[in-house]
Amino acid sequence: MIRALNVVGRRLAGAPATFMWLMVLAFTTRVQRAAGRARTQLLHSQSTNLTHLSDEPTRVLAASLFWLDGSRWWPYVPAFVAVLAPAERRLGTLRWLVVGTAAHVAGTYLGQGYLRRSIRTAQAPPRLADARDVGVSYFLLGVTGTLSAYLPRRHRMRIRAAGLTLLTANAVIRPTFTEVGHLSAFVTGLALSPLATDRDRHPYPGTQGYARH
Repeated sequence: MIRALNVVGRRLAGAPATFMWLMVLAFTTRVQRAAGRARTQLLHSQSTNLTHLSDEPTRVLAASLFWLDGSRWWPYVPAFVAVLAPAERRLGTLRWLVVGTAAHVAGTYLGQGYLRRSIRTAQAPPRLADARDVGVSYFLLGVTGTLSAYLPRRHRMRIRAAGLTLLTANAVIRPTFTEVGHLSAFVTGLALSPLATDRDRHPYPGTQGYARH
């Protein structure tokens, strides 16, 4: 029992930002559920839509990461445990944050840029300039792209190509700002793979030693 607790403690300590973020999301999810009818307005105020990006980009880029577009928190736990936490242990908190933030910003601006063009060409209604857009998906997909650099060499390129193909097909089939953002975030993560050092020493999946924080 003590050994198991020690293992859990080391895992938590190795990915402090991941688990603190997860706890914050648990709290904000409770807040939005308690908001009742005001929930829609609350989430809109934190959204990285075209209107807010024009008026207060820094605030909404940060704030949108701490709210989920849904009333349930627990479905995100597996992604945090299986992707974000292992990535933070391998990259270290600083590089993990750089990758995720870059992907979040790239996914947001490229997705919203696509939406702006769609509105100008009358392919999307103007009301989408105030669309709700919160959540962790761009950050998560960016980190996933970089974490894939730690996959075994014999599988790495195939899995990366499969992920890229799937997200590209999704953006073609459902050309919304969200799907364009997802693809952009993943590509950003792939482009930042040089930050994934010691790939062969710390493979994913695996529990070998991790980067210093």
